[in-house]
Amino acid sequence: MLNGMLVNTEGAMRSVQVDDRNAVTLRWSRQAALGCDYLNVVRMSDGIDCWVDDEGLYRGEFNPVLTVMTDRTRYTSPLLGSGLFLGRIAATGAMASLTGEQIATIWQWWLAASREVTNAPVAV
Repeated sequence: MLNGMLVNTEGAMRSVQVDDRNAVTLRWSRQAALGCDYLNVVRMSDGIDCWVDDEGLYRGEFNPVLTVMTDRTRYTSPLLGSGLFLGRIAATGAMASLTGEQIATIWQWWLAASREVTNAPVAV
């Protein structure tokens, strides 16, 4: 199982596990976590990927927190639907569980984005 973080359309974040026993379960479990059929990835810094619904622009709800979180990359399009953060192995590009350091980084991104979107302090 891969450990990841999910940001839903309301901007709430929680930990999730993705089944990586084989390529089929890996794809299905990411799709189930995001509630979608097609996946796309936003490459973030620090070996972190954000998986999103590739059809989000057609059927998703705007996610302002996720959009602000991913604005730190060259990907500046608004994101719709949920976002699933997973680790990435630099040498191979393969998916991996998030490390403790990566989780802390994602929490920092989430806190900054939540404050920016709500323009107020966020209780955790």
